[in-house]
Amino acid sequence: MKTARLIELERDRLGLIDEARAALRAIEDNTDAKRDAGLARAHEAAMRKLDENQLDQDEERSNVSNADNRPDQSGDGFGQDFGPLYTAPSVWSDVNGNPVTVLERNQPMATRNNSGIGFGEYVRALVNGPRTEAERRALSEGTATEGGYTVPTPVSAEFIDKLRAATCAIRAGARTVPMTSATLSMARLDTDPTVSWRLENALIDDSDPVFSQLLLEAKACAGIVKVSRELLSDSVNVNEILTNAFVRVMALELDRVALWNDGTDDGPIGVAATSGINEVSMGTNGAALTNYNPLIDARYELQLDNAGDPTAFIMHPRTDRDMAKLVNGNDDPLPVPEVLRNVPRMSTTSASIAETQGSATTASSILTGNFRELFIGIRDQVSITVLKERYADFGQIGFLVWMRADVQLAHKASFCRVKGVIPPA
Repeated sequence: MKTARLIELERDRLGLIDEARAALRAIEDNTDAKRDAGLARAHEAAMRKLDENQLDQDEERSNVSNADNRPDQSGDGFGQDFGPLYTAPSVWSDVNGNPVTVLERNQPMATRNNSGIGFGEYVRALVNGPRTEAERRALSEGTATEGGYTVPTPVSAEFIDKLRAATCAIRAGARTVPMTSATLSMARLDTDPTVSWRLENALIDDSDPVFSQLLLEAKACAGIVKVSRELLSDSVNVNEILTNAFVRVMALELDRVALWNDGTDDGPIGVAATSGINEVSMGTNGAALTNYNPLIDARYELQLDNAGDPTAFIMHPRTDRDMAKLVNGNDDPLPVPEVLRNVPRMSTTSASIAETQGSATTASSILTGNFRELFIGIRDQVSITVLKERYADFGQIGFLVWMRADVQLAHKASFCRVKGVIPPA
């Protein structure tokens, strides 16, 4: 349902698009070198307004969905990314009584970015210097350290939100825990308590739920993005291009550690390698998918543990492709069973297609579960090191961007791994 506010924002967006296109045409037609900088600033200002307009539209749509409190189930649902799962963030308290806000997938870490620049503009300004007062302010707010530059908090938070939106695990429902310190302790329920009926004056049966402590420890996650000097100097859409480049490389790595990592690289232990989650095997030497039964079996394992229905199925694009090609005996597309129809199906290249299952060395896995029981702790600061000399002979500048994060499962039985999925012969 479109509200009056959403209609107004969409109308404003059309005007901003025309404004940005006009500025771009002026740049292309311009023959006065002195006007270049001004025209570029006008174009980037229009693009920033477009970004803000999109954020406002997303917020308005989120408000509408939250008020309705139902996921968008248009289409058959299988393979669709639903809207918000829950309406309000959880608020915990640390040992000192300080609030710790836990974010659902649709809730931003950032408040409105009042710095006036985007992440990509900040990166460009680190090399070429500030062009505007907003960039000068941002550079003065960022902290130069021995390891690089700490990006100002509003710009960092906005970047992290874009990263979260591109991460499969978070889109599947994983909750984000903003970490204000290097470690954060949480409780985990390992065994459910039980209750029973009793006669008057009879002994109440003991219940022995098992709790354990989880410790989120911020670990460094880093990636390098190389950019030509010409792009940094001449491109009018540098903010969008650089931001997207950093988001892609960091989101892929965050997905890899949150979902698949075994911890041998000093990174967090992901869902697939966590001891105690449910498993469904495709056989001693693996097998290709011929129907949806393994996914139904995985759903059953979750239900046996009272974990509820899965919020998503996550797999490699190869598995997603093979699943999309499933056919019945008449060579018609295989209908999706009713019990799976409303579960999103997501793919990520962070999943491996070189797992070993018996004699198979090209196996892969499908992860499913209630991903809201997956916590991703993220420090709210992003740091950048400018590598000016490392790629100088290629006319490039490298940017080493790193952030600190960790992953923990609040309830292991809420997850299931389908192992040994191999490609069709």
